[in-house]
Amino acid sequence: MFSIFIFLQLMIIVNSYSYIPLNRDEHVASYIDNKIFFLGGETDTQDLTNAFFFLDVSIPFNTSSLPMYDLSRITQIPYNRRASSVVCETVKDVIFVWGGDLCLNCSSPLIFAFNTTAKIWNAANDKGIKPPRRRFSSIVCDKKAKIYILDGTFDQVIGNITTYNYSNELDIFDTSQLNWSQGSNFNAPVSHDIGTATLLPDGKIVYIGGSSAYGQYLELMQIFIYDTLNDKWSNMNTTGASPVARGFHTAVLTRQGHIIVYGGENAPFIPAPDQLLDLDTNVQPFKWTIPSINFTPNPAPFKGHTSTLVGDYMIVAFGWCNNGTGSSGSFRSNKIIMLNVNDTNNYMWVSSFTPPSNSSTTSQSAAYISPTESNSNNKNNNIPVIIGIVVGVVGIIIISVAIFLFYRRYNNRDDIYVIPSDDTFKKRSKNVI
Repeated sequence: MFSIFIFLQLMIIVNSYSYIPLNRDEHVASYIDNKIFFLGGETDTQDLTNAFFFLDVSIPFNTSSLPMYDLSRITQIPYNRRASSVVCETVKDVIFVWGGDLCLNCSSPLIFAFNTTAKIWNAANDKGIKPPRRRFSSIVCDKKAKIYILDGTFDQVIGNITTYNYSNELDIFDTSQLNWSQGSNFNAPVSHDIGTATLLPDGKIVYIGGSSAYGQYLELMQIFIYDTLNDKWSNMNTTGASPVARGFHTAVLTRQGHIIVYGGENAPFIPAPDQLLDLDTNVQPFKWTIPSINFTPNPAPFKGHTSTLVGDYMIVAFGWCNNGTGSSGSFRSNKIIMLNVNDTNNYMWVSSFTPPSNSSTTSQSAAYISPTESNSNNKNNNIPVIIGIVVGVVGIIIISVAIFLFYRRYNNRDDIYVIPSDDTFKKRSKNVI
C-alpha cells in the first residue's frame, strides 16, 4: 500500500510538468507572478473549453520542452472562448476576465477574477452602467486599476437582446469600486472588433486595426489614441512603412517604447502580408517599420493566438496557422514560438528562453533555432526536471515514513481532534472582487 502511494505521488510530479495542451485558438493569456496563465479557447473537438494551465517563465526553457502545468483539476472555470483578460499593475495577484462566449443563450457575470494566491475564481458583484457582454474586445488596465474595454461584437447567443452587432463603446470598470462607467466616444474609431489596445506609460491607449461592421479591415496608417487622463480621443496619421490593413493580430509594448504587432488576416483565414510590424512611439508621429528577419518558425500562427511580453521575449502561443494553400490550409496549433525584441534593429525568432534577471531589466540574448541546438537544449532543460523529480520523491518518502510512524504510535489515542481549516484565502479573494 505504501509503495502504491509513492508511485502515485511520483506520477503527479511527472504529469504536472509534462502537460501538453490541445491545439487551440481564441484563448486568453495573462502574465503574472512569473507565469503565463492560459484560459479557455476553442479546440479541434470543442467549441468552448475550460482548460486552465500556465507556463513557468521563472526558469530557462526551450520551446520544444516547455515547463507547462495543468490547473484544471485544481480549480474549475466557466467554459469560454473569445474573451479578454488583463492584469492590473496595482492588483498584483488577480487576473480579470471579461466577456466572451461563456455559454449559449445564457446570462453570466460580465467580469470574473482569478486570485493567483488563493487559487479561487470569483464573479464581480458589479454596479453602475453595465455594458452588454461582448466578444473580441480590446482591453487594458491603467495604474489606477481601471479597466478600459473598447469594441467587440454582441448578439443573442451570448445573452444579449439584440441580434449580431458591433460596438464602439468605451466601457470602464473600476476594480476598486466594482463600478461601471462610460468614457467619451466623441471622435472614437468606428464600431469594430478583433483590434488591439496598448497602454503607454503616459496613460494613453493606442488602438490598432480590427474589422468594421461593414466587413472592412481597418487601415494601420491611421491609429486612434484615447487619453485616459482627459477622457479624449484623437487620431494620428503614422509615418514610415505602409502595413496592410488587418485584424486578429496581437500587440505588445517593449521596454524601448516600440509596439510589436504580430500576425493578423486581411481576408477570412488569409494571413496578412508582413506578419511582423514595429511601431515606434518615441517619435511624433509614430513610425512604422517592417523588420527584416532571416527566418520565421514553421508553423507560425497568424490569428487566434496570444502574444505576451516577458522581459525581452514576445511569447506567441497557439492559434491558427496556414500552410500557404489559402483559407483551406489553416489549422490550429498547440505550439509556442518566441521573438527576442531586445535589439530594435535586430529582432530574432529564438527557441531558448532566459528569464529576466532580478538585478537587471535586460535579458540575455537567446540563440537562433537550429536542430542541433534544439536537441542540446532539450537535454539541458531535462536536467532540472530530473533533479526536481528525484528530490521530490525522496522528500515524499521521508514525509510519508514520518506520517506512517506517527500514525502507528498515536492510532489508538482518543484525545486528538481534527482542527477545521481556516478560510483565510477565500475571504481574501472575496475582498478582491
